Order: sequence, then C-alpha cells, then structure tokens
Amino acid sequence: MTNQAIGHSHAKIILMGEHSVVYGQPAIALPIPKIDLNVKIVEKNIGIFLNSKYYVGDINNIPNDLLGIKNLINDTLHKLNKEASCFEMTIESSIPSERGMGSSAATSVAIVKSLYNYFNKPLDKDTLLELSNIEETITHGNPSGLDTATAGSDNPVWFIRNRVLNEIDFNLNAVLVIADSGIKGRTDIAINYVKQQLTHKNKETMESIKHIGELVTKAKHDIENNNPCELGLLMSENQKELKNLKVSNDKIDELVEIANRNGSLGTKLTGSGLGGCIIALAKDMNDAKTIENALLKAGALETWIQPFN
Repeated sequence: MTNQAIGHSHAKIILMGEHSVVYGQPAIALPIPKIDLNVKIVEKNIGIFLNSKYYVGDINNIPNDLLGIKNLINDTLHKLNKEASCFEMTIESSIPSERGMGSSAATSVAIVKSLYNYFNKPLDKDTLLELSNIEETITHGNPSGLDTATAGSDNPVWFIRNRVLNEIDFNLNAVLVIADSGIKGRTDIAINYVKQQLTHKNKETMESIKHIGELVTKAKHDIENNNPCELGLLMSENQKELKNLKVSNDKIDELVEIANRNGSLGTKLTGSGLGGCIIALAKDMNDAKTIENALLKAGALETWIQPFN
C-alpha cells in the first residue's frame, strides 16, 4: 500500500451508430482523453471519506443517487481483501453530466484504478470492466458495457450489443470538435420515439436502422485506413438517418449546419439526441478552431477540441 494513489479515465462519445445499436447494428465509440477524470486516494486514520462535486462526507451517509459509488468502493475493497481500509477519495472531473459522454462510467473506471494503484495490485482489463459495471448497473439498470469499455480504453471500441466488444485500430489524421448544445439529452424519450416509429412505420424505420449499420461498418474501414474525408461523409449521412428517426431537434440541426458551413468534413449529433452534443470532423487544428468559434457564436454552451494525432 502507498500513502496516496491516482486513477485516471476519460470521456467517450459515440462516433456512429446511435439508436441502431439497440436493434443489433454495430456502433463505434471513441475515447476522448482531452476531457478527463481523476480519482485521488490519500491515507486516513478512520473511515472512508468521499470528496466530490455531488457529495462530501463519509460514504456510509452517501445519498441514494450515489449508492452505486458506495457499492463499487465496497465491492472493490472486498475483491482486494482490504475491507478494513481507511482513506479519503477525491473525484475531480471535467466531463459534463447528462451529455452522453459517459461521466458515470469514467468515474467507475477511475475509482477501480485508483484503489488497485493504492494497494499496489495488478489490474487486468476484464477485472476493470467487471468491477466498473457494478456502479453502472445501479445507475443505469442494464448497461451495455460500451461506456466502461471506452472510458478504460485508449482506442476506439467496436460494439454489437450482447455479441461483440472489441478495440479497433486507430489511424486517423484529423481533429474532432465537440459542442454542447446546452440542452440535456433525454435518452428515455429518444429511445421511445424510435420504438413508436417501428410500430407505425416499420419498413421505413428499419431501413434507416439498417442503413446506419452499413455506414458504421464503412466508418470502421475509414478509421483504420486514415480516410477522414470519407468518414466525414458517412457521419453526415448518419445524421440524416438520425433526423429520419426524429431524435435530432432544431438546435442540433442549427449547430450541424453551422459546422458544415465552416469547414467540417462531416457533422452529427452524438448520443441519444434531443439535445446533448454534436461532433464535427475537421481536417486540421486550424479548421477545428474555425468550426469551434462559429459554434460558440451560434450559442453552443461549451466546446472541446480533440486531436487524433
């Protein structure tokens, strides 16, 4: 055991495949190292003390909406045979919540890493994912594992629900601009919109879902073979299908159009839609900054630039 330790993780975005992934199509998620989260542990004489944005105090008094964190800490300590340990844990995050960036998954990953580092124990990827999903299960009910896998990875993740979750090669000379629309995403409502359309317009809706799956498969090739222009076209085509599925909205559409007018190779919403963030692919940092400035002028709440090389 050391006197202190740090666990690190980062945000994620879904590059392509939102909603269609629910119906058996593939999705690609990207780690976003620029938007990170750190958990620091220091030795303490009595109890386990949590210091975070949402709660400060003994974990035995933690509010119900943070019970996932308490259970994760206790289960990880049990796995390490260190249940009697006393320490202070501080969580510092730059990941916005309720924006589809995997904030809770990143917290889980960093907590597990910090505890294993604190006790000088080796941590393999399977154990990290198994433990991290404890908090996700309490918070989200039935997590796919995509968020935790991407928060703990340095590479893009290729995902087919209940079937495949693999890292893929990353060879893309481009820059990603992420912009927050300022509107919280509503995953439950967005998923229900798509379900309703499958009921009332099954053929057209299923065609959109299958087409998105085809676009995602092509995008994997472009990511692995450094084809940013082709990837941008696929992203824009994916956005058209998300509009068809009625999970975009006026603000998202406005920001997408502004990014495209200011040099984006391709732009789309990311996450469940009806708010949240958009992502725009730029060929270089200069173009990325031009896109960023235009989005901020148009009312984006916050922006981030993530280089890929």
